[in-house]
Formats: sequence, structure tokens, C-alpha cells
Amino acid sequence: MAAAVHGGPTAAQDSVPIEQAETASASDAPITDPTLIGPTTEWQVCNETSYVVRTSSAFLRSGRMIAKGWDELLPGRCITLITPQTGPRFLFAESLDLHQGGVREWKGTTPLCVADEADFESDATEDCRLTNKTSRDHFAVRPGEPVTKLVEPGDYGSERSVIAAQQRLLRDAGYDITRIDGMAGRKTSRLLRRFRDDASLDSGVSGEPLMRALMTAAANRQAGIGLEVCNQSSATLWAAVATREDTQWRSRGWWQATAGECTRPLDIPLTDTEAHLFAIQEAPEGPDLRLRTSATTPSQFCIAEARFDALGNDMCLEQGYTVASFRPIPTDMPGARVRLSDSDFATPAPAGLRR
Repeated sequence: MAAAVHGGPTAAQDSVPIEQAETASASDAPITDPTLIGPTTEWQVCNETSYVVRTSSAFLRSGRMIAKGWDELLPGRCITLITPQTGPRFLFAESLDLHQGGVREWKGTTPLCVADEADFESDATEDCRLTNKTSRDHFAVRPGEPVTKLVEPGDYGSERSVIAAQQRLLRDAGYDITRIDGMAGRKTSRLLRRFRDDASLDSGVSGEPLMRALMTAAANRQAGIGLEVCNQSSATLWAAVATREDTQWRSRGWWQATAGECTRPLDIPLTDTEAHLFAIQEAPEGPDLRLRTSATTPSQFCIAEARFDALGNDMCLEQGYTVASFRPIPTDMPGARVRLSDSDFATPAPAGLRR
């Protein structure tokens, strides 16, 4: 019996469907948990997407609903969790940020706390803000469901997901892959041979060692492209970006950066994007501050108080948005880093947007 869960896109990530099924590929060794009470069973979580993902799972531990993560899951692989035979289960998954195009989420509607650290644990009764965690919307899994598969619309299956992942990682690493279809064609084979040569790998390297090498190459390339906004001010800021896609403008937000931290609103090459930046700095009292722009004729784009993804830069008010002046970003190089300090922000007009 298969089921699908769909979630809408947010500003920083897209959502893809989830499918639950009764069969899966071979799994790694079960992950045991001494806090379980009563009869237990195995629950497989399998990745049949073209993305390397990490998962957070939640079920009853010591009589309390506890979320734990992160478990990294390569395409075509499964993990096996030991869970109570009965009782609710929840799962959340997201792609690693070494992929282009933003983080993808497999999610539902049940908010639970997660942390950025590789290993975290949170109680369902926690206040995420008080424990320095953030909330992620987990999806419910039928109690006793033996296997949960993470899938994409391409429905690659276990074997094709590995090929699709190699194609995606080759593209993320800068190789000329135009189509991700999970089919081992001549172009994919040729580019894999070229990658092995470029990375000084033995011609026979395959499987997980090849996947890990592709992941490293993709992560290294992502570090040098896109837009990184670093907060050198005294308060938390929220960033929004605008880019030209084909013949239409698109503005999106918000990305948070606390004082001393950086965030990456764009993880694609900046060339030909005509990228612009806007930011709001939180103020302890009074209206939040807005990013200054030094342009004689500022470029204006649509924004909203909540997360937004707006197409076009005209008729913002008619569509329910607010208008803001964005700062142009140099796009002669694939990547750029912008450092914002207190002097970059100014008090808005009385009708200014609050975040």
C-alpha cells in the first residue's frame, strides 16, 4: 500500500513528494536504542532520490516523543531503525547543501525541534527557541509501517537513484550534465571517466567511494559560487534576494543570520543573474532597520513579512506585497560574499516593513 505526502515550497527550499511502500533495498545494520519500552520492530527508511539527504526521526522513547538526528542517507541506501511496534512515528528529511538549487525537504505538518549539529535529540514538549534549535515539519508514518521510501517525481527506484545521484553530483561539481534521468548513458559514463581522471581516482573506483568523491567535489564547488551574506552587525538580520530568470524577475526571502553568522541565499553561479540583495536588521525597540542602497535610482522588488517567492517586480502592491529597494550585487564572478555591519542599515519611514 503506497501513500504520498506533498508539501508546498518555501523561500529557501522546495518540497518533493514522499512515498511509503512495503519493500526496499538492502539496509545497513539496525540502529538500536536502549530507551525503547515494550516490543520493538524494524523500520527501514530508504532514499530513492537523486539527492544525498539527512533524516530526523521521532517516536516514543522512554514514554516520550523524542526526535533524533541526523542520519545521513546516500541515494539507493536504507537505514534501519528499531522502533516500538505500536505508537506514532514521524520523519523529516532534507537534502545536503552541497547540491545546487537550495535545500529540498520531505516534510509534513508536525513541528518538532532539530539542531544543526550532526547528533541531536529533542523532546516534543521543548520550546525550540529556548533550546537553541529550529522547528522542522515532520510527516506522520503509519504505525508498524515496515518501510518508508523518499522519492522524487522521477520515481527512480533504488538502482536508478544511484545513477541519478551521480548525474546530479557531476552537475553540482561543474560537469556538463543537462539531464538527470537515472539512465547510464554514454555521456554520463564519459563524464564519470573524466571525473575519475580529474580527481586522480583509479579507473575502477565505484560505489560509495565514488559517491563520496563526487560529494567532496560538489561541496568544494558550491563553496565558490552563489551569494554568501555575513552578519557583522550587532543584531540578527534577515536577507532577501532578487534575480532575473530568463526574462522575468524573481524575489525571495527570508534567510536568517544571527550576529557573527553567515547565510547563503543563492547557491547558483551569479553570472547572468543580475542579483540584488535586501536585508532587515532586527531592532530591540521601534521599527526594524533596512539595508541602505547607494544607487541613485534604487532597484525595487516585491517583499512580504512572511516567507515569500514573488515573480515580477511590478504591481507588487496589487499582489499583496510591499516594495523595497534592493542593492545590486557584482555578478562578474560566480560567487560573492557580502559583509553587513550596523552602518549598512538605516531606520525606515514610518510605514516601513517589520519582520
